[in-house]
Amino acid sequence: MQRRYHLCLQKSPFFFQDSFFLAHADTSILNQLKSPDWQTKVRKNKSTQQYKEALVIAKKNLKLLSDAGVKIAMGTDTGPPTRFQGYFEHMELEQMVNAGLTPMQVIVAATGNAVYPKNKNNLGTLESGKKADFIVLSKDPLSDIRNTRSIESVWIGGNKIE
Repeated sequence: MQRRYHLCLQKSPFFFQDSFFLAHADTSILNQLKSPDWQTKVRKNKSTQQYKEALVIAKKNLKLLSDAGVKIAMGTDTGPPTRFQGYFEHMELEQMVNAGLTPMQVIVAATGNAVYPKNKNNLGTLESGKKADFIVLSKDPLSDIRNTRSIESVWIGGNKIE
């Protein structure tokens, strides 16, 4: 479901105006994506419509699988600089809720379930004896999944990252 959001839109992506995105976006990549030539290329790319259609189907399938009891794990793509790792994961959380999952189901998919396939029993949940990588939020993500953006602090291995 995580997928090239910049290709899925006919106009400039809304996140080009998002302060959360802009705070960490590589400006050289962003300037390239904002160029009229790039925008035209994206609009004319036949994959654009395919991605838009695939996203609708993926969201329906996600909800069907979740309702059927399939364990959902959020993943990520790697590769091109236009992938905007970190920001797109927040968008994925929002898309999963938009598909019909609850914020708690989405948080579990992004944390505990995300490490389940790798058989990493000491990762994914905040418990005694497990590695303590976590974030502290100033707003409740269960009331609005977009509150995952309200990051107060980041902890890796039990140590606060400054």
